[in-house]
Amino acid sequence: MNSLRAFKTLLRFSFLRLFWSVNTLMVLLPVVGCFLFILRRGFGKMTPPEKAFDAFGTFLIFVFSSFLIPICSLGFGTTALGAEREDQTLVFLLTRPIPRWQILLAKILASLPLSCGIVLTSFAVYCLLVGSIGIKAFLIYWPAMLGMAVAYVALFHLFAVIFRHPTMLALVYALFIELFVGNLPGSIKRLAINYYGRSLIYGLGAVEGLKTPRGFEGIPAAQAYWTLAGISGGCLLATFLLFQWKEYRETP
Repeated sequence: MNSLRAFKTLLRFSFLRLFWSVNTLMVLLPVVGCFLFILRRGFGKMTPPEKAFDAFGTFLIFVFSSFLIPICSLGFGTTALGAEREDQTLVFLLTRPIPRWQILLAKILASLPLSCGIVLTSFAVYCLLVGSIGIKAFLIYWPAMLGMAVAYVALFHLFAVIFRHPTMLALVYALFIELFVGNLPGSIKRLAINYYGRSLIYGLGAVEGLKTPRGFEGIPAAQAYWTLAGISGGCLLATFLLFQWKEYRETP
């Protein structure tokens, strides 16, 4: 009972700490920027509808899924545990009468609703701005957006367990390495989460006329979805195992 009470307290504290942090503001800035871009672009006024759907899909692939989702995920995924390491409070937390796996679970459960919530809420708002085309896009693409967000959060928690300063590494990885690797020819692009997200979006949108660009060799939508689920599960499993046995010290 004491362990459960401590877990709930840590979960509530971690959630509020993330929500009222500067990371929330930094995440909302690009969200508002994309909001203004959609207002200016006028996807809902394009004709014919097929052209509007394809143009909005291109925005979702090259801006929303490639930039905004990684930013929302690393803003909370790396900070949930990484802030404890940077503030040198993790060792103190580990001495409390609560199992390590519960500490990590509380951090993950505190960050997932924020990351996924902002991703899905902003996506829904963007789709409503576009109109009927956007509503159709939301019903088709929301599994892809949610799958990418969860996969990034899981990966960035793994970064936080391994590295002392994970935020900068996650930023470089998400905005540079992933985009570079995901566009390379051959099988090496399968190392990028963004590749599976794009494959899923192109696959889901094909029935509505979304065109796959020449040169992009994607995989079937079902395979991309389950691969994202596998990446999420694998990263979380590795995170729990490493956190259980890794030794942490209060060093700068």
